[in-house]
Amino acid sequence: MRQFLREHYQLLAFILLWVLVARFAAVLMYAVLPIGVFLFRRAGRWQDILFGFIACLVFSDMIKGLPGMDVMKSAKSAYLLAMLMVLLADQAQMKPLAKLFTIFLPFFAYAFLPIIVSPVPLVSIEKTVSYALLFLVVPNYVLHAFRLYGWGFFKNLIWFLVFLLLAQQLMRLAPDSNFYLMADRFRGFFGNPNGMAIFVYLSLVLFMVVNEVHPGLFSRSSSLFIYAVLVYYLITCGARTALMASLMFVLFIQFFRISVFLGIISFIAFIGISELISNNLPAIITAMGLQEYLRVDTISDGSGRYIAWNYAWGLINNDGYFLFGAGFENEYYLMYKAYRYLSSLGHQGGVHNSYLAFWLNVGIVGLVIYLRSFVLVFIKAGKNTPVAMAVLFSVLFSILYESWLAGSLNPYTILLLVILTVMSEGEVIGSIAQAAGDPPDRELPEPAAPPPLILPAR
Repeated sequence: MRQFLREHYQLLAFILLWVLVARFAAVLMYAVLPIGVFLFRRAGRWQDILFGFIACLVFSDMIKGLPGMDVMKSAKSAYLLAMLMVLLADQAQMKPLAKLFTIFLPFFAYAFLPIIVSPVPLVSIEKTVSYALLFLVVPNYVLHAFRLYGWGFFKNLIWFLVFLLLAQQLMRLAPDSNFYLMADRFRGFFGNPNGMAIFVYLSLVLFMVVNEVHPGLFSRSSSLFIYAVLVYYLITCGARTALMASLMFVLFIQFFRISVFLGIISFIAFIGISELISNNLPAIITAMGLQEYLRVDTISDGSGRYIAWNYAWGLINNDGYFLFGAGFENEYYLMYKAYRYLSSLGHQGGVHNSYLAFWLNVGIVGLVIYLRSFVLVFIKAGKNTPVAMAVLFSVLFSILYESWLAGSLNPYTILLLVILTVMSEGEVIGSIAQAAGDPPDRELPEPAAPPPLILPAR
């Protein structure tokens, strides 16, 4: 951690600048963010560009907390566009490009068609473009940073995620606990405790995948410290879904190490056992004395999720969204439109299900195309490491209860893209033999500064 802070103090100073600008002149963030990208690019600090983007997305998820940080909800698009400009300008030195975008290209091509009947076509176009750009930009930055810094890049990435989580403790200095708590559950920088839980869960998956693919990258003491931080925040936020998804991953990874077939069998058995447990869950939790932490009084109604699912399913079947949907943002538009009705039934928020969110947005046709690409990536990754299948099943479980995968510029989808890049890019996996001989804590030299930013002529 100390080495990371020494080497990346410029990034930390830049993030502190965001806080000050957002507080006193929020409109300037639309210029500050892209300028920062170009400055980091000019200095050859490719890691910091990606780390800054993750921090930008985390702050954009904030509802209460740092004054003026609401500007991040729209200013983050300027950061992504700046990253795209750099990618276009430097694509020659970033080749060969990552293959993840190509695998999902059929979905992106189709996703524009439902916009024809979208109730908010301009917003839908923006969301579709941003989703496609995320899949184009992030894997290429990850791959390029890996080529420059080796496995030290992933080590720095893990430490940066840990730093972000630890920095949330500063929120406790706020005079009002509502800035960092929601119903006595810690939410930190995030809009709600479930959001922070998803971030922690994906950070845990990324850390364990990196450790599995490249054992010895972290020292034993560093690994114990990172696990302690992740477990602490996973417990503090009190989110059942993220906790269960994390436990599933930790459990399944043991079986998939032995055999993919054994892992699949264990998953099927887990589903059967889960169904048996769910029917007696309130009694089990009460007997264990965890009824307050796991909020046993909300289990029967699924914390409002079942209300949202039933409403969304009714829309899919009765309002013409079954086959083709109505474009990205349709799910949010419909749920927001029915906010008062759903609130009267005990639900507040979105559909809480990525499958239903995709279905409302792009129909069953788009959902099938997306899942086809999604599974193909994991099949490809599974050829490199058996851990990929454990990631697949835990993610499929997580998105059953949360709609984060259907969103582009959130702090969660980007972490999954990093995980997929680690597992699916043969260039990363194929470097293990060489990387295994590298000292785990060696300092990496900064690459030479790139040429001035000149976009290719059209």
